[in-house]
Amino acid sequence: TNEPPKGLKANMKGSFATLSEEKYESSPKARAYKKLVFATCFFHAVILERRKFGPIGWNIQYEWMDSDREVSIEQVGMYLASQEGIPFETLNYCVAKVNYGGRVTDDKDVRLISAILRGYFREELLDDSFKLTPLDTYYAPPEGTLAETVEYLESLPLDEDPRVFGLHQNALITAQVGQVRDFLSTVTSVQPRIASSGTGKSSEEIVTDMAADLLDRIPNLGSKKQAHAKTFEMTESGMVSLGVFFGQERVSFEILHKKVKASLEVLGKAIKGLVVMSSELEDMYNNFLLQKLPKAWAKAAYPCLKPLASWVQDFMDRIGFMNRWLSEGPPTSFWVPCFFFPQGFMTAAMQMHARATRIAIDDLVWVTDVTSTKEPGDLAGPPSSGVNVHGFFLEGCGWNDADGLAESEMGVLFVSLPVVWLKPTKRAELVADKEINNVFRTSPPGYLCPLYKTSERKGTLSTTGHSTNFVMYAELRTSSSQDHWICRGVALLCMLDT
Repeated sequence: TNEPPKGLKANMKGSFATLSEEKYESSPKARAYKKLVFATCFFHAVILERRKFGPIGWNIQYEWMDSDREVSIEQVGMYLASQEGIPFETLNYCVAKVNYGGRVTDDKDVRLISAILRGYFREELLDDSFKLTPLDTYYAPPEGTLAETVEYLESLPLDEDPRVFGLHQNALITAQVGQVRDFLSTVTSVQPRIASSGTGKSSEEIVTDMAADLLDRIPNLGSKKQAHAKTFEMTESGMVSLGVFFGQERVSFEILHKKVKASLEVLGKAIKGLVVMSSELEDMYNNFLLQKLPKAWAKAAYPCLKPLASWVQDFMDRIGFMNRWLSEGPPTSFWVPCFFFPQGFMTAAMQMHARATRIAIDDLVWVTDVTSTKEPGDLAGPPSSGVNVHGFFLEGCGWNDADGLAESEMGVLFVSLPVVWLKPTKRAELVADKEINNVFRTSPPGYLCPLYKTSERKGTLSTTGHSTNFVMYAELRTSSSQDHWICRGVALLCMLDT
C-alpha cells in the first residue's frame, strides 16, 4: 500500500511525478487539458489534506486512492478529445460524484466534495489570472511543459493556510486542539494508578468524595403529580403530540437518572469493601479519576462528548428544564439540545400545527427564522404558529443580525445562535432543493446548515437515511454562496465538548 505524501505540496509533486511528458502533451486541446489536469491533482490533494482538520474537514475520514486521480485524468482527456467544447458540468459529475464520490457514504460529504470541485472545474479556470484559493500563491500555471509545472510546484510553501482547503483560519486551531486532546488521552490512559504516599488524598478517597458530592448535587426528577394542566393536555382525539413526546423523553431521563444514582451509591460501598467491585464499577472508578464519562452511564445517556464534570452540570441543567416543563407547562422557547431524540420533538411540534390547521403533515416543512432575541427569557411569549427553539452553536462561521452568516472572528471557534423561530410552511410555497431530496428552500435561498447533536458529526446510518447524529437542515440567511459555507464546514451543534 502506498500512503499519500503528507502536505499539499508533496501530494501535488507526487501526482505530477506519475505523469509522463508524452501523456502531458497528448491532448489536442493542450491548454484546457493541462489546466484541468492541474485542477484535478489540486482537488485530489485538497480533499486528502482536509482530513487532518477532523469533522470540520470531513464527517468521515475517507481513503481515496491514486487510482481515483488517474481515472479522473483519463476521463478529462477522453471528454476533451470527443467533444467540441469543454463539458464542465459532465466532468464535475463524473469526477466528484462517481470517481471520488463512490467512496463517500455521508450525504453531507457528498455535497461537500461536489462544492469543492465546482470551485476548480469552471470556465474561469482557463484564465491565467484565476486563483484556485483566496491566496494568490495557488493557481493553475500558464500553458507550458511538464518541467515548468513541476518548477512552479517547487515554489509552493510547505505549510498550508487552512484557506487553501476552503476553511477559515480558525480550523487550524480546531485541528491542533483535537491533536492535543488525543495525545493527552493517550498519556492519561497509560498513567499508573498508585496510592498516594504523601499528605494528599488517595485515589480511593478522591473517588469516594466525588461520588458523595454528585449524589448530593444531582436533583430528583419531578413527579407526574406535579404536572401542569398544559403538559399532558388531553383533546377529543387524545393527548397532544408534545405531551406524548414529553412523556417519552421523561422515561428516558428516569432510566438514566436511576442508573446514575444507583451506581454512585454502590460505588461508594464498593470502595469501602462492603460490596464486590464489579467490572462496571471498576470502569466507573477509573473514569472518575480521568474525568471521563463511565461506559455504563454513556449507554443509558444521550450522545455527549463532554468531560465528566461538564457532563454532570449539563445533566443537572437538563433535569431542571424537564422539571420546569412538567410543573409550569410548555415553555415559551424549547431547549432542543436537552432531548434524547430531538427529531421526535420536531415531528411532535409539526403534528400540533397540522392538527390545529387541518393541513396534512406531509404537506408541511420547517422554515427557520433566526430572531434577534439572544436569551429565551426575553421573549414576550410563544409564536403565533410553530415553536421557538434555542441552545444551538455555530461552528465554522459567525453570525450578525443584519446579514446572517458572517466570517468567524480570529480565535472564536463557536458562536451561540439567537432564538430560532421554527415556522411550519406549506411545501407548495417553497422551492425543492436540487441536490438534497425532500428538502425545500425559501427564495432567495440561504445556506442549508446541517444540525448535529455533537461536534463529532458522524454517526451510524439510521432508518431515516440520515446519520443518527444528524437532526435536520436549518436554512440560514447569508449574502455569500452556499458553496462557500459548505467548504467552510459550517454546521449547527446542539452542544459543545467542554
